[in-house]
Amino acid sequence: MDEKQDFTRRPVNPRRKQRTQMQIFKEAYLPAIVACVALLLIVVFIIGSISRGIQRKEFEEQQSLEASISASEAMERLTKEADERMQQAQALARHFDYDGALAILDGFSGNIQEFSQLSQLRTSYTQAKGNMVLWEDVNDVLNLSFQMLIADPARAFRDTTYGTAYNRNFVTVEEFKKILNQLYENDYILISMSDILSGTEIQKLYLPSGKKPLILTQTQVNYYTYMTDSDGDKRPDKGGDGFAGKLVLDDNGRLTCEFVDTSGQLQTGDYDLVPILESFIADHPDFSYKGAKAILAVTGYDGLFGYRTNASAKSFFGETAYNEEVSGATQIVKALRDAGYEIACYTYKNIAYGTSNSTKIQQDLDKWVEEVEPILGNVDTFVFAKDSDISNTTASYSGDKFDLLNSYGFTYYLGFCNAGIPWFAAQNDHVRQGRILVSGTNLAHHADWFNGIFDAASVLDTTRGTIPA
Repeated sequence: MDEKQDFTRRPVNPRRKQRTQMQIFKEAYLPAIVACVALLLIVVFIIGSISRGIQRKEFEEQQSLEASISASEAMERLTKEADERMQQAQALARHFDYDGALAILDGFSGNIQEFSQLSQLRTSYTQAKGNMVLWEDVNDVLNLSFQMLIADPARAFRDTTYGTAYNRNFVTVEEFKKILNQLYENDYILISMSDILSGTEIQKLYLPSGKKPLILTQTQVNYYTYMTDSDGDKRPDKGGDGFAGKLVLDDNGRLTCEFVDTSGQLQTGDYDLVPILESFIADHPDFSYKGAKAILAVTGYDGLFGYRTNASAKSFFGETAYNEEVSGATQIVKALRDAGYEIACYTYKNIAYGTSNSTKIQQDLDKWVEEVEPILGNVDTFVFAKDSDISNTTASYSGDKFDLLNSYGFTYYLGFCNAGIPWFAAQNDHVRQGRILVSGTNLAHHADWFNGIFDAASVLDTTRGTIPA
């Protein structure tokens, strides 16, 4: 019997090959691997995105922090600058230099409106400048002239050779201090020539309401050896006549004077006009308009400001010591100018140009150029010595003497006031002004010259005794 045929079995295809391992891998594992890789890439992308987000946030936070620090530093810098400018402006405004103060404030590198103190100062100074009053007549500009001040009246007045001359021509330290106080109380304010002149042209002068302009002049600021040296070594000593020995700078760079007292001790302090004026203005800054101080007129034959810079001193001291004298004088000249003083010529040898011929004047000026000008530089102001101007009127100069002075570079000339009446004359090529001499004789015998300026009687030192007329 035939076996039963099984129709349920698929026939075997004799040509079908058996699957390879690669095919099995592709079919069984590759999809899973691809899926895993894709998932990994997705995870990496997500992690990268998160990391980049974190980094971006950190970067933004860092930039924000840096910007904050930068802004803080900028504000700190502006605040410091504002404080400095405010102090500078206030210092100028104390001398009524509102233009200078406003220029300082306007130079601020930030927005001034964001700094209330600066903007308030600017408003205040603008208003104060607008309240200044025009001084109408330069003929009423007062010039008071002093010689060196007597620091020790007892020593000065008992000198058998010069005591009478000291009593007649000089003012004591204490008298000068009293005069300063009264000038201040009477609303005088120091100005300089440059405040009323631009070259030789008169310019408008605006002052605080009620203030009256004043120029101070001191002549022969040389501290001559005959006043200070009794033993011939050209150095101040206790045998001197009671005057300061020289101008010096103290440890703080302040102008002061050396003075040898009766015991031979070297002192420094307010023993002459310059340091006294420095102290007074430090306490009363409104006594000085735009930092004006005084005109200091010097000769040259016995050195400058107490330093023996004249040519004859070189052979006396030797070159090394002489060079030290020149160096000291040069330092003082710079300090004086930096402090607001003007320096003038008082002739080289303290001679009367009014009664001297042109030849003698030229010889005197040549010595000035040779010995003094190298230290002072060019000087444009000339102060006449010995009460001897080259003209007896207040009209413009002319003639050989003026032509000679003009050729040496002088533009401003200070003469004398007859009967104490101020005058001022500006010409095309030169300017003249009269000065009132403040001396023992004029305080005692011409007290009316100073009426309305200060009280001469209350100023005079009672130890003077009889003052020569």
